Amino acid sequence: MTDYGRGTAHGIAWTALATVAVACGGGGEPGPGSANEDGGSPTQSVPPSVLSGAATGVQLPSPDLPITEIGFNSGSPDAPIKVLEFSDFGCGYCRRFHAETFPALLEQYIETGKVEWKYVTFVSGMFPNGTAAALAAECAGEQERFPPMRELLYERQSDWKNQSNPARALEALAVEAGADAAEYRECVAEERPLPRIRSGYPTGARIGVRGTPTFLVNGMPLVGAQPIGMWADIFTVVEAEAAAARSGARPDSSSPDARP
Repeated sequence: MTDYGRGTAHGIAWTALATVAVACGGGGEPGPGSANEDGGSPTQSVPPSVLSGAATGVQLPSPDLPITEIGFNSGSPDAPIKVLEFSDFGCGYCRRFHAETFPALLEQYIETGKVEWKYVTFVSGMFPNGTAAALAAECAGEQERFPPMRELLYERQSDWKNQSNPARALEALAVEAGADAAEYRECVAEERPLPRIRSGYPTGARIGVRGTPTFLVNGMPLVGAQPIGMWADIFTVVEAEAAAARSGARPDSSSPDARP
């Protein structure tokens, strides 16, 4: 993919800024009754170092691999909308997004050729067994089984997240996802995907990712486990901008159809 770093017009930027206001209020895990102090529901896991400001000014090492060589793509490469997702398998808000919102996005936008989606593992270090889960997902991905493995890791997060040794649980998920057990074990033992996994964090951090989940929609940020209605509004704006660009015109920002 080549368009993930390209920004769209300001209509989508407005949506992103409105979202940040409700997404970065806390780093805890979602649960029954969880909410921000202002009464809104938190949508993103933010590392404590970011909340305290300790990460400000830190120069992260250059990523080992370019964005085109990490992550997993789904959807048509010719789709006019490109979404880049940074998520951590141990993150409860990422689990919420993949349980409540992503299935509808997959059916309505990705499988219909409207959106191409790239998932990049962002191991924040704030969740137990995060690297082990990322390694398991990448090894399943080497057998073309990343999508089912990703969803199983989120669906069964409680099965592996807090185990002292999650290897057996993760292998069972990989096999359930359709991976060959022997090939999977060889991949895990050799740690072949580690360069890709290690590239995810600095790559995300350099383009502004401060917590999970974070998305770039044609280059503009959307933060947190937002509902399907928010995504539909954003895609409407992006599609209008793309149509205007093709016709050489700019959408009227005062028009209800040009704003989320």
